[in-house]
Amino acid sequence: MSNPSTPNEAQLAKLQSLPPEAPVAALNMFQFHDKAQYAPGDPEYGTPDADVTGREAYARYSEAAGAYLTSIGGRVVFSTAVDQVMIGPNDPDWDLIAIMYFPTRKAFMGMLMDPDFQAASRHRKAALATHHMIHLAGDPFNE
Repeated sequence: MSNPSTPNEAQLAKLQSLPPEAPVAALNMFQFHDKAQYAPGDPEYGTPDADVTGREAYARYSEAAGAYLTSIGGRVVFSTAVDQVMIGPNDPDWDLIAIMYFPTRKAFMGMLMDPDFQAASRHRKAALATHHMIHLAGDPFNE
């Protein structure tokens, strides 16, 4: 079974085939676990620090990921709780929607490969029951 918060090989290959210097925005749809699901072998597993909600674990990830995003010239454009799904299937029942902007796809790929980002991602993986990320072409937020 694939991890719901990790791209598959075909998705990574498509990302690598697109122009690396083009800007990209990422629409993220998150559904949190009620309780974080740290994996065996994770430093939090079996400790009191693991006894947190999915939202709390995601906040741990967001602190590190947000700092990295800012350091590469990116930003969180918009983030909010979801009231309802108005059109389309209501499964999963999304908790949070966020749009992140990256100045280039190369910067986004660099983030994925960064050891500090990878270390922080364990909190994201523990936090999320489901995560969909949709890349938007170009810079829809050109100021």
